[in-house]
Order: sequence, then structure tokens, then C-alpha cells
Amino acid sequence: MGNCILGSIGRWTNKCTFSGGSWNSSYPVSNLNVLPLSKVARSVDLNTANTQFIATLDEQRPVQLIGIANHNLSLDALIRVTLYSDAGLTNLIYDTGWQYVWPSVYTPDQLIWENDNFFSCTYTQDQILDYKPPRVFWLNQVYVPIAIKVEISDATNTSGYTEIGLFEVAQGWQTSVNISYNSQYGFRFRTDSEEALGGVKYFDREDKPTVFQGTINYLPQAEAKAQAFEHFRQMDLDTPFIWILNPDDQINLLRDSFLARNLDPGLITYAAYNANTVPFKFEQVL
Repeated sequence: MGNCILGSIGRWTNKCTFSGGSWNSSYPVSNLNVLPLSKVARSVDLNTANTQFIATLDEQRPVQLIGIANHNLSLDALIRVTLYSDAGLTNLIYDTGWQYVWPSVYTPDQLIWENDNFFSCTYTQDQILDYKPPRVFWLNQVYVPIAIKVEISDATNTSGYTEIGLFEVAQGWQTSVNISYNSQYGFRFRTDSEEALGGVKYFDREDKPTVFQGTINYLPQAEAKAQAFEHFRQMDLDTPFIWILNPDDQINLLRDSFLARNLDPGLITYAAYNANTVPFKFEQVL
């Protein structure tokens, strides 16, 4: 199991300016670093020349974590991210290649022959209705780009356009000690219900955020001070960041990563000599 990742350390999202592609004037590409997530960037059509964008940083900055959140991309959509050390996009330093936005989420033994997704092992169209996990990339090392180009190919999207709520870019922090056992994950359900006199229940289903709560036991104190303390200080309760529970588990990458905000987890504990116990509590940004 790969150690967890927080996209809070060196979060450069607000250091980006956006250009390229062709975007609806009411939903401009500049919305890619603006909250709330409903304030999307929307392409004018599905032409790949129009669904791309370039994020230019204010200066060269260390980057290892990249993601898009609150998108409408279809099961057939492909995405490619390239990093450049110059604003003119002439010096390529990293290329993800074309990858599925919706990668496999099942192993073959979890499906039966009759399932429509038996060969792809992806979600089905019905399964992703109202489900918008981010597509994240944890790169093989830290790179130092000034420009990041994102290309999207989604010619079969029934909406007739591509839509993205937020572009996240960060150096990121992969903890040296992993999340402890007995950590918890799940959902905060927001669906309202009303019971009639006869006992029949009526429901108003609402989107539900993913939540995570756990601790890292005996994190080296130097790391707890430089990373965990700074995570809480800089992110507070309002600033979002990408959270990835286990970057090595590609089958569950969509389930184990989300755009998060801190909830108050309590205090860091001096657990032993030069070791701290750090609590975390996150909720997905809707």
C-alpha cells in the first residue's frame, strides 16, 4: 500500500492563469481555479482543439500532483497532461500519455461474463450518474514546470461540450508513515426523508460528500512540524486540496481520492520522543 498523499503542501492552483482551447464566454477557462465547483469552465464543443487548456504558473514551481474536479467527461473520454519548463511549450519535461478519465474500477473476478463492463472493468454509464470523482495524477517524481497543458478527447459526450469545475496542481506531500489501522471512510448522507401518517417514507435525495477520518501514529516530529502543522495552518477549514488514500491501488483510485477540505480533527499529540500522532478529518468538496 502506498502512503497517503495530501495536495496541500505547495498548492499552486491559485498561481495559474489559463489559456488555450475555445470556451463558452459564460463559462470561461479562467473559472478553472475559481470556487464554488459549480462555477465551471465549459468548452464550446467537443473538438479536441477546443477542449484543451494551458495552465501557466507565475514562475517555475515544483509539481507532482495534478487533478481535475467536478467534470462531465464521459466513460470514453481520454486525457493527456504535459509539463513544460518554458511558457512557449517547447521544452517538454513530462508526458502522461493519453489515459482514460474513467480507469478500471473492478478486477475481472468481481464481474460476470454478462456484465456490459466485463472487458473494460470500468463503471457503467448508469453507475456514474451524479458521481463526479476527480481524475488525479501522482507523477513519478517532482518536476519543475512553468506551463502545464491538458488535452481532452471526448467526442461521444452527449452534452456536446466538456466541463470542468477546478484544476488542481501542487507539489503535494506523501507521508513517510502511513495512515493507521482503524481509520474510517464513507459518506455524510444528506438525503432528506419525510414519513407520512401511514408510515410511507418520501425521500429527497441529495449529493453526499465522501469523508475520511484517521490518524498517523508516530510520524517523525520534524515531518509533523514542517508538513502536518503547515497543512492545517495553510489550508485551515476553507481551502480545498486533493486527498489520495493509496496511490498504488489503481483499481480504487477513483474511490480513494477526492477534493477535500479539513474538518477539525483535534490536536497533534507528542506521542513519543521525536514522534507525533497526527489526526486527520476530511470532507469532500461538493
